This record gives sequence, structure tokens and C-alpha cells, in this order.
Amino acid sequence: MRKTIASRFSSAISLMITLSIGTLGIIFMFFTQRYLANDRIDTLNLCVNNGREAYRISLGDYEDLTSTEKRNKLRDNLRLISNTTSTRVLLADEKGKILVCTEETKCGHEGMFLPDDIMRQLSATEKPSVLNGNFAKMYPNSYYTVGLSARDAYGNITGYVFAFSDASSTAAFMNNLMAIFFLCAASMLTISGVVTFFVTDRLTTPLSNISNAAKQFSQGDFSARVAIEGDDEIAHLASTFNQMAAFVEKNEKSRSSFVANIAHELRTPMTSIKGFVDGILDGTIPPERQEKYLKVISDEIGRLARLTNSMLDISKLESGEFVMNVRDYNIWDTIATVAFGFESRIENAGIQLVNFKPEKIMVNADRDLIHQVVYNIFDNALKFTPNGGYIAFSVSEDKSAGMVTVKIKNSGDGVSSEALPYIFERFYKEDTSRSVHVKGAGIGLFIVRTLVTRSGGEIWVESDGKSYTEFIFTLPCAKGKKRTKQTIILPRDKSANRNVTVKKKGRKK
Repeated sequence: MRKTIASRFSSAISLMITLSIGTLGIIFMFFTQRYLANDRIDTLNLCVNNGREAYRISLGDYEDLTSTEKRNKLRDNLRLISNTTSTRVLLADEKGKILVCTEETKCGHEGMFLPDDIMRQLSATEKPSVLNGNFAKMYPNSYYTVGLSARDAYGNITGYVFAFSDASSTAAFMNNLMAIFFLCAASMLTISGVVTFFVTDRLTTPLSNISNAAKQFSQGDFSARVAIEGDDEIAHLASTFNQMAAFVEKNEKSRSSFVANIAHELRTPMTSIKGFVDGILDGTIPPERQEKYLKVISDEIGRLARLTNSMLDISKLESGEFVMNVRDYNIWDTIATVAFGFESRIENAGIQLVNFKPEKIMVNADRDLIHQVVYNIFDNALKFTPNGGYIAFSVSEDKSAGMVTVKIKNSGDGVSSEALPYIFERFYKEDTSRSVHVKGAGIGLFIVRTLVTRSGGEIWVESDGKSYTEFIFTLPCAKGKKRTKQTIILPRDKSANRNVTVKKKGRKK
């Protein structure tokens, strides 16, 4: 059976608390018992010292303790000490014969002799000695026992004094104390278990929510989110998960939109091609009109080829397969080359190139990738520039910032403020009803933004929505390169190379 985090955490906490309480209990019991034993030993030391003094006084008063009256008198004195300290006191003479015992009832100890080993132990020192065991089996239970030798002024042994304390009372006290401790420990474990359960549940519930949301994601539901509570690590994890979920959801929507747009963009020309080919084959289109429709078929095939190439470019960009060959080169070379390629379209539409003044401004980038950027921006400008309009250029270098700024501006209706934030999105088209003559899949500007970003620059669009649209992008400039003038020859037609007369035109208001 799989153990949950909650069960593992609860088990770990319970084990830790149990071990902690058990360790503290053992230490507490050990030191408590040691304290009680030392306390009883101290009391017994006091008793034997007082008993020795009482014995010395008795010997001084009576010189001997042979008579019963003398012993009874001494017994009463020793019994007073015994009752005060809850102990038993026993007195023996120098030969080890027990003379007095403070027990209330006749115990039979008087007249008995001490073991030789005990007398030797006490004779070896003038200080109290702790004796172990049940004192030569005189008492059935275990006793704390302290013995002391009594001596005269010359140091001769005149007797022995013993004090006893029943160890069973200490044991009973320790048993009661242990019972109380276990009761408290059980209560603490119960309370800690309940607290641990609620704390664990509070900690693991967000994790369970994240797990459930992840499971929903694995099943294709990308709308799941996790509620964020507090500001701890789990809250940060939930926030990160939601960010990831939003990113995945956005990518999924983008992918679905991509597939739908691709299907639409492919279906439209293929339908046209099939319809025209079928018309030619079945004779619906007469021979004298077939050339016209074959040209349409050729255009549609070209459109499919461009769309396919764009999709391949997107795939390479997103997979990181684009290998950049970064080097220093003149950005105006790329602009002029692209302009050459559009010469016929420029002349047929009567479009003027404003501020087309090539010079040497070096950038540090991949020439082929930036050629594609300029090509797509120029192509987009030609699509939306009306006949007789203009396309203006501006290239400047900011050495302090280390960037070159390229601006390509075209006249026309412009881009609305609502569309500006989305113009670089894949397959985005602002309003196809305003430009039905324009064919495109809405991929070019997405590729442009990606290539500029990969080149270390930025790109944006400015437009008033009425008279102009201006694409602006930046590239890293080459270091340590001097600017020099360079003349670019733009051919007027395919048969001759003649200088282009570029009319300088002011900005339309």
C-alpha cells in the first residue's frame, strides 16, 4: 500500500515525539532516583553522626552500657533521632555486639554480632560509609545503610553506629512518579498526534491540489489552477505551477490556432488548384481560357511553397536548429539588395523610395537572417502601400548604446491601435476585409520578430492608423568600424543598369 506524505510525516513526527519523551523520561527518572538516593544518604549520614554523639555522651555518663536501664535511656535518645528522620538506628559495641535497636517492637537484633567484613570496613575510616545490600540479611528488604565507627579521645574504637532507610519507599515513589509521567506522556502524544494531523493536512492539501491539477493537465484539461494561500514555499510552488499552467495553456491554444490556420491556409489554395485542374480536365474551362487559369494555379502553388517554407522556418526557430553565422557587415548592403529584388513591383506601383541613401553602417549579425527580416518588412510595406505612395528609410548608429536602428516607413491606411500589440503574433491578420487583394498567411512578421530577438535586437511598430506604418528594429553595431559613404546602384529595368533618381519627400501629415 502506497504511503502518503501525510502518513509518512505523521509517522515521523510521532516517532520523534515518542523518542524525545522517552529520552527525557529516562533522563528525568535517572536523575530523580539519584537525587532521592543522595538525599537519603545525606539524612543517614546525619543520623549516624548524631547517634555517635549520643553514644559518646552515654558512655561518658555511664562508663558502660551493661544495665538495661542505661540501654533503654540510650535507646530513647536514638529513637528520637530515628523518628525525626524516618530511619532506623542500630548501635553495637567495640566487639560488634548489637546493644541497641530503635525498632518499636522487639526485633531480635540486640545481642547479635556484626559481620567481620563490615567491622573491618568501618574500622578503616573515621568517616561514614555506605553499605550495600540488606545488611547481612538482617532485613528482608533492600535498605540504604550508612555505618560509622565510634572512637574515644585516643582514637580507639568504642562501638559502631548504623542508620537504615527502607529503599522500598523510594521505589514506590519512583513507581508513582513513573505512572504520572506515562500518563502525561500519553496525553502529550495524543494532543501532538491531533495537532500533527491538522498541521499535516494543512500542509499536504495544497500539494494534493497541485497533484490533482497536474493530473487534469495530463488528461488534456489546461484550465485547472491552484488556489494560492499564504506566502510560504508551497504558495510559491502553487504560483509557479499556475504560471506554468498559463504558459502551457497559451501554447496549447497557440498550437491549436496554428494547426487550424495552417489547415485553412493549405485548404484554400489546394481547393482552388483542384477546381481549376478538374475544370481543365473535364473541359469545363475552354482551351482559350486555360492559360489564364494555369497562371492562377501556378500562383497558388507558389503560395503553398512560401507557406511551407515559412512553416519550416518556424519549426527551425522554435526547435533551435537555426545556426547563426554572426559577423560584421554593412546593413545598407542588405537593404539595397532587397530593394533590387522588388524593383519591378516598386516601378509598377509607382512607389517612391524616400531617403534611400546607402552608406556604410556596420552591424554585428547574421547576414542571411537579417536579409529575411528586411525582405519580410519590405514585402509587407509593398503590400499595404497604395499606388503612388512612398516607402521611407532611416538607418542610424548609436555608439554609446552599441546599437544600430533601422526604420522602414510606408504610406497607407496604417495599423489600428487595437491591432498593434498582436501584429507579430503567428497568423494574425488585422482586417482582411480592408485588403482583400493582399494574400498572406500572417507568419512573416512572427518570423521577423523571432529573428531580430535572436540577433540581440528589438522590433516594434508605430502607426497612426490613418496615413503611415513604420517598422523599427535594432541590431548590435560592429565595434571599431568607421563609417564611410558608399554609392548603391539600383537598376531601373532588367536590360540596363542606370542610377535611380530618388526624390526626397517629406512626411505626410
